[in-house]
Amino acid sequence: MLTLVYGYGVSGKSAVNLLLKLERQVAVFADTQIEVQEGVINRSGMSIDDALEDVGLVCISPSVELDCELLKEARLRNIEIISELELGYRNTQGDIIAITGTNGKTTCTELITAMLKNAQINADYYGNIGVPFAENSLDITQDNVAVLEVSSFQLATTELFCPKIAICLNISDDHLEYHKSIQNYIKCKLNIFKNQDKNEYAVVNFDDEILKSATKDIKSDIYYFSLNSKVKGSYLQGKSIYFFSEKEEYICDIDDINIKGEHNVANCLACITACKILNMPNNVIVGTLKQFELSSHRLQLIRTLNGVKYFDDSKSTNISSTISACKAMIGKTVLIVGGYDKGLDYHKMFAELPIKVTTVICFGDNKDKIIQDSEKSYCTSVIRAESLEDAIEISHKIKCDNVLFSPATSSFDRFANYAERGNFFKEYVMGFKN
Repeated sequence: MLTLVYGYGVSGKSAVNLLLKLERQVAVFADTQIEVQEGVINRSGMSIDDALEDVGLVCISPSVELDCELLKEARLRNIEIISELELGYRNTQGDIIAITGTNGKTTCTELITAMLKNAQINADYYGNIGVPFAENSLDITQDNVAVLEVSSFQLATTELFCPKIAICLNISDDHLEYHKSIQNYIKCKLNIFKNQDKNEYAVVNFDDEILKSATKDIKSDIYYFSLNSKVKGSYLQGKSIYFFSEKEEYICDIDDINIKGEHNVANCLACITACKILNMPNNVIVGTLKQFELSSHRLQLIRTLNGVKYFDDSKSTNISSTISACKAMIGKTVLIVGGYDKGLDYHKMFAELPIKVTTVICFGDNKDKIIQDSEKSYCTSVIRAESLEDAIEISHKIKCDNVLFSPATSSFDRFANYAERGNFFKEYVMGFKN
């Protein structure tokens, strides 16, 4: 029997490379003809019957629709279907800290990894952050800690996956074009906890009503983080951060945190909780918080021109993330939004935008949907742009303190990913003359 890898992007190639190391017979399937590496059977473009011949396991890439015809047929034949995340987990020995949530995953994955390394713990990050987990899983021994950013797509097809510490940061509407409903999306996110027991740890956002109500089904030792309440875990009181387990312990003040914005304070609380579970010294935690910087395209100030600050927040691919970015602005702000149509409802965005956002400029495939949902907007104006270039040019002519590029959706209508989109915005803005 052979393993069929469905999809041949970064995740699919990672799965193939692991399977070849394990000396398994591997075939690759894609909906159209592709070229595959040596030693791999190419079943791309074949009929479903031919593609599934002699297959005992299907490993899918995150982009594969769970109700596609090939997977329907695989289920009828009782063929197990797993993700690259699950495949990697079955072939690793080290402890795993896994982070999911609608927003903040990459920031927390990088920050926890930095804290672990500063504590002289052998750790690296993998997963949805861009470093394939499966391909590296055999190198993660009992002396290593793997910090994984995991998406709802990956968690949808996990069976045995069980991290030592599982963190869910928040849940809000996202990827509904894939999951079909918010209920399905929530279920996939909560799969991060499903195999845990009392020997593992869960870290949950106490301020998130969806997560708070879901904790009754979590069997592991639950810790929380909160901006508003004293909890078992990390919490904010005034401007000071505390951790409570058996006793209350002062950690630091929010002014000690290098990354700004209320949403990033919450992210730091989650990371502190995970590291305190591991008994990490406070001086290591605080030292890392003082030095840590966000990676590109996350509320990144790229230029100040004629008194106007231009921020690249291309990583904001959903409404909640964009709202958080807007709240972090200081002064009158022009917001640029739009891109791929993910089926999101933008009424919520306009209802929760702070008054400092005076103008919203919409571009991309979903611009008309955003404008339609803006009817009850508190903004001074909502403007339709024909392209991202047009949106940037319009923003350049508006009197304001900030121009915030925070699209609130994916980039796939025009760009390969959020990074390519953010780089385009940055290069265009850098081309403006004083």
